[in-house]
Amino acid sequence: MKQQCTQRMDEHTFQLSANFDGTSCLRLLLCSVLITARRDTEVCGKPRRASSHLSTVRALDGYGTSTAYTFRFHFSAAAARSIGSKYGLRRHTAAVGSVTRAATDASCSDGPIVRHIASKTRTLHATSPTVNQEASTLAVSEPLVGMPYPSESSGPSNTVDHDDIGLLSNFLSPHNLRSPNPHKLSVDVLTTLYNSLKGRDGLRALPSKRFTELLSLFGSLSLPHPRHPCIYLSKYVSLVDGEHAGSPHWALVLEIARDKEKVLRQSLNGTDRYWVMRAKLTEVVLREHETLQQDDPRLRALSQATMHYLRIWRHTPDPEIHMPYFQALLSLRSPEHISTLLKRLCKVLELHANPHPRLLDLLWQVLLRHGHQLSHSSKYDILSMITTRVSRFAPTAPVKAPSTSAVKPSQALATQHKCANALGTSALSAALGFALFPSYASPSPKFRFPAEIRRWAASQAKRAFNPDIPLGPRWGNLLLLAINRAPHRPVPERVTTHSPEDLADGDSDTDVAADAVDWRPVLVLAALEQTLRDGRTAGFESREGIRNIIHPLWRMWKVDTALEPRQRPTTVTWAILATFFRVAGQVLDGPLTDACHSFCVTRGLFCAGKAESEAERLQAVQLRVAYVLAAAACQRTSWHEVLEKSIPQDGRGEVLEALLWHFLSEDVQAAYGVYVYAKERDCRLSNSAIRALGLALVSSQSWHLAVPFLDLASSREQTEELLVAILRVFQVERREYIDPRSANALGTTLWKLYADEAPQNRFKYPVRFFFPILIASGHPARAISVVEAIHYRVPSFFTTRFYLRLMRTLVRFRQLHLTHRLLRLVPDSPAHAALDFRRKLTASLAHAGAHAAARKVHRAGTKLRGWRTARESMARAVGFKVRSPSALDTLAITSILARHPTHGPTIKYAATLLVRANRISAARKLFARTSPHLERKTSTAIGNTILHGFLKQHRLRNGRLVRHTLRTKDVLENRYSFAPDRVTINIIVKAVLRWRQAIGSDKVKALFDHMVRCGYPASERWCVPDSTSGAGPGVPFGTPLASPAFSVSALEQPISFERHVRPLYKMFVKALYMRQDVRAARMVLGILKEEEALAVKRREERNRARRMGLVRKKIKEQGREREGGHEKGGAGVP
Repeated sequence: MKQQCTQRMDEHTFQLSANFDGTSCLRLLLCSVLITARRDTEVCGKPRRASSHLSTVRALDGYGTSTAYTFRFHFSAAAARSIGSKYGLRRHTAAVGSVTRAATDASCSDGPIVRHIASKTRTLHATSPTVNQEASTLAVSEPLVGMPYPSESSGPSNTVDHDDIGLLSNFLSPHNLRSPNPHKLSVDVLTTLYNSLKGRDGLRALPSKRFTELLSLFGSLSLPHPRHPCIYLSKYVSLVDGEHAGSPHWALVLEIARDKEKVLRQSLNGTDRYWVMRAKLTEVVLREHETLQQDDPRLRALSQATMHYLRIWRHTPDPEIHMPYFQALLSLRSPEHISTLLKRLCKVLELHANPHPRLLDLLWQVLLRHGHQLSHSSKYDILSMITTRVSRFAPTAPVKAPSTSAVKPSQALATQHKCANALGTSALSAALGFALFPSYASPSPKFRFPAEIRRWAASQAKRAFNPDIPLGPRWGNLLLLAINRAPHRPVPERVTTHSPEDLADGDSDTDVAADAVDWRPVLVLAALEQTLRDGRTAGFESREGIRNIIHPLWRMWKVDTALEPRQRPTTVTWAILATFFRVAGQVLDGPLTDACHSFCVTRGLFCAGKAESEAERLQAVQLRVAYVLAAAACQRTSWHEVLEKSIPQDGRGEVLEALLWHFLSEDVQAAYGVYVYAKERDCRLSNSAIRALGLALVSSQSWHLAVPFLDLASSREQTEELLVAILRVFQVERREYIDPRSANALGTTLWKLYADEAPQNRFKYPVRFFFPILIASGHPARAISVVEAIHYRVPSFFTTRFYLRLMRTLVRFRQLHLTHRLLRLVPDSPAHAALDFRRKLTASLAHAGAHAAARKVHRAGTKLRGWRTARESMARAVGFKVRSPSALDTLAITSILARHPTHGPTIKYAATLLVRANRISAARKLFARTSPHLERKTSTAIGNTILHGFLKQHRLRNGRLVRHTLRTKDVLENRYSFAPDRVTINIIVKAVLRWRQAIGSDKVKALFDHMVRCGYPASERWCVPDSTSGAGPGVPFGTPLASPAFSVSALEQPISFERHVRPLYKMFVKALYMRQDVRAARMVLGILKEEEALAVKRREERNRARRMGLVRKKIKEQGREREGGHEKGGAGVP
């Protein structure tokens, strides 16, 4: 019986369809495996070879699923060994449920999550030929071995639950998180998986840790981007596949929390409570102008969130634990909830030594918005928290001091100097805030507070919040601290109107003595200075209002200073007085300036001899600078007059340098004035100050003033830095020409720097862009010398495209003798590039009239020549005398043109050579023969060439020339596709101006005015109104409007300065000179020069816009590449 069964299994294959149930399929599968394995081991005694045809149980994918179609089974000893091998079992991910579900239909309906996964993988494997043809291994998971047969009465529920739990456990495993190719699931799959387990009562098999991980995962997925760092964020968020950013899943979070408590009967831990709190807080949303009733469900949600918050608030100072709850309380806008918020916030601030800045920002926000509405108990709670922090958390570590003002990009140079590190009231206010909260001020890389400043700030904090002081003064001290933390906010009116009274008079002398003497002056001065610096005076009606604040403040501080000595460092005194000077200068308060000056003179504070260190000496210098500026502003005089009257000669050098650094951040031209003043009086300035001034002048578009600084640089690096900064201005602005003297200085510096050492590669673009400018500015030999020096050291620094641009510039400015030096540099380029360069150089030289040089270049490149273009052959045929070829040489043009009978540019070039050889008849025949093959634009160009050829014939003059030109124009227009353009108008005007007997000076001026009326440019300063009407647009010569000798038809073609305006105006200048009207000729010449400058300016603007477009395009491409890289990287992880 066993042999018959074995033979039957050898000869046939089982066909299983989807109508088999899962239990029968599993039983049949296990029997087949056992029988085949036993037959292979007992009958044959050795493993049998695999069947010749490939067959398999099913095609399994990475999820343990397969298609639910017909499957073929074939078993052998190799298959049995693969099942028994532990390695082979663990290698595959298919579980028992996945094997049985693939061959069932009705039973699979019990597991919706499996149907979801199988439906996805079926699509994948349906198109893979390896799944149906090459899969020959039975893949099952390890739980299959030794598993008892399920009974007929028992459904597949437990199997499905086991599979779902395994899938969930694999996804939430640390191994999957560390895997280079982690297993990902979508949000929908995770949700369906959880609901499947819950519906089949499979949640009991989940450990408590899995509930917490699911809570954290769905809560993290519900947060909007960008997510703030938080200790409770799930680390499995990156494994969730698909779009999930900001999708709300708070209902599921609450459901999972309830299931954990009901199913497992376990209490929620800290992570669970945090996410339940976040879910409840999403229900607390209050619209504008909306109030809550007592039975509002949002209040119940807030109460439940409060219950969870109170269980976790002590765990960590992480702001993400506290801020959502605090923001919800703040959004309700009721005094009760704001009071609750402050009470909870004070508890957190009392508990942690260094609270996060976000918590402090919330405190300052509440104080500034609701400080005047708080109850006495809320104020007492806040001040008690401050007192507790002062006594419990004494700051010991040094902190970096912020600069005296916000650093703008234009002020970056000034902040590099040590003068920027001088203490100001803003730095002192940061020190006072640091005495209470270490994170009060954001870190700054300037310098750290000295120990004496920290001790002074700590003593001021203890005295400012001494419990023996009444609550009112202490509350005012805290409000001033809040105002300085948010200086961009207007000062509240209550603080503005309340502070001067308290600061000026106080209730008694005891209150003033008991309060911190420096706390309020420092904070009020810092707030005023910041408000004046930013140009915002909101909250102050006028300068008089500021004076009403600062005068009582000065009287109080001066009286207190005259009392018994206090523990105040001298640097603090200097900083406070300097701020008094600055504020007095801003509001033009002369009496306060004089009072502060008398105070400094009486106590010898202007003398730097008291300075025991470099920092103190710098502070004393800043005090004198502040006085000079304040006195100059109040006395309506210049700063150097005050300097000469108040500062001795031996102390002016330091003050001048400090003045220069001060103006660098505000007015670069004033800083340059300080430099000129110091240079005239032989006051030495440091190299760093001169370098910073030069760079500041360049950045403020005053590069011409920075050119002399190239000779003052102390090192090669500083010279190169300033030079490249100037050249980069030309590159960005796309300059074409500069002053020759400046160009000479820049060219000389280039030669000094790069004659023996090549520039760095990062400087190549501004350096390369400058050479055409240097040629156009009258120094071509210097430009070519520097190019040769750099090329011999770094041949790759220049490109063939650069050499072409340089060659065209040399030819344009008639520097033809330098082109052969440039040609020697090109052979190092690729052969095709060198050939192209030689061809273009030959054509340019021939067009410029240097036919001998053109022939020389042409002969020198014969070794590189592979083929010759038609136009090059024509130029060679006429001996490269393309401007005035002989008629005999042009006979070869016909044979050359026969090879390109319909090529428009070649025909145009041939017609031009024929006309220049005075063979106009041959050019007209060529035009007539080829006009059907030409474009309209090319036909117009050839027609204009023929028309212009008649102007060179001496047999046609005066009226005969004009009539012949007009008649030929009509013939070309009627017989050929010739359309007159603005070049045609210029040719006709040129013919008219040659008629000297009939066209006098007055008619020439009338014709010029007519051309201006037709749209040709002339600025208003050259024009006068018409002599007849006196109204309307003016014309340069004021001739009356009359019928012209010929009309200019309306043309849609725009007017080009290079092609239309300049040739036309030059003709008028020459015609007026020929008629002895010098004044009119000079007027037209002035108009021409002005329009030429405007044309250059417009061209530079177009080039700048083109450059910015290329820059934006490159930035967008780089952004898309980065996004593509991220998407590719994300897609590469399965």
